[in-house]
Amino acid sequence: MKYSEKLVDKIVRLIEGDSYSITEICEVVKINRKTFYEWRDTKPEFRKAIEEAEERRDEELMIMARRSLRRKLEGYTLRETKREYVPAVSNPQHFILTKEVVKEKEYPADTAAIKMMLDRSDRRKKEKEELQIKEPKPWIIETTDPELGTVMRQAIERLQTWKKPG
Repeated sequence: MKYSEKLVDKIVRLIEGDSYSITEICEVVKINRKTFYEWRDTKPEFRKAIEEAEERRDEELMIMARRSLRRKLEGYTLRETKREYVPAVSNPQHFILTKEVVKEKEYPADTAAIKMMLDRSDRRKKEKEELQIKEPKPWIIETTDPELGTVMRQAIERLQTWKKPG
């Protein structure tokens, strides 16, 4: 198959749909994997289209993952409706509803998902605490030699005002 904008659009749609591997995409559009990677490496517009499609796909997957996680954290109710129909006596092409059964099943919050989120939250708090600059504690040096005390105070003052390069 020859490179064209129409072919690129089809490849992009397949990537965004997240249903196929690169090998499967190449089979669907009837190109060789080598051709796919050659186009990606030699055609900047193709590379950009592929990267943007992957970003859109990944963003959509993250949205789905967050929704699924939220349901696991909150719990949810699943409603299932079964309907039975019979053909109408006067017209067998039309069907009449004879029975409808509605079942609801409650799915409670998933404790493993809750624990995972709490652990994640604790890790983030610890990371933030580690990143925060803490107030320097005062240096306490005891000496019986006044000259040594003066020299040490001067050294400490220099260290406190010294800044790292960069």
